Amino acid sequence: MKVRVLFKTLGMLLITTLLFASTNAEKPTAETFYQLGLQNTDNAEYSEAIDAFTHAIKLKPEFADAHYNLGLAYYKIHRYEEALAAFKETVKVKSDHADAYFSIGTLSSMFSKYKDAITALRKTVKLEPKNADALYALGNVFSEVERFEEAVQAYKKAVNIRPKFAEARYNLGIAYLGFRNQLLESAQDEYASLKKLNKELAEDLNSKLPRHK
Repeated sequence: MKVRVLFKTLGMLLITTLLFASTNAEKPTAETFYQLGLQNTDNAEYSEAIDAFTHAIKLKPEFADAHYNLGLAYYKIHRYEEALAAFKETVKVKSDHADAYFSIGTLSSMFSKYKDAITALRKTVKLEPKNADALYALGNVFSEVERFEEAVQAYKKAVNIRPKFAEARYNLGIAYLGFRNQLLESAQDEYASLKKLNKELAEDLNSKLPRHK
């Protein structure tokens, strides 16, 4: 019996060909599907990438990078809950996968799961102490829950690593003001630094500084 299938992309065609290859041919491996998934991702064929990474995981459940890239593919098409689940599976099979922890932290923050976000981002920083982006994200979560002292520490570490990190300097200035202006002078220092990096952010921060009459 002939089955007629409409293939929308070459990626889906390749997956089907691999799955139904002749028994005399070499069976496709997890790596085969993984590489296909990466190719699909490069071509912005995210649904096909999801299929490929899923097949790779079926063949090799402990394939951490397949779980991680599956999460990235879900993220690209805004299927955030599935992306988060994939990233969590990644760290289950590879407990030192810093990028997966960073992604868990970012998505947990999106879902207002701030405790989970802090835990994941702290794990990222523990694995990669010089990761300015993770420190910045951690500072953002601390600011969101009004833990300004911890936010300041995270932002300061971020700008120490990357002195020209304008967004981190801006948020550091805002966090200083979170102490009810007790650290106004420090906020003004960040304004001075920002003027050299990003005038728009500098002026926005300046507009939030209290005025003395």
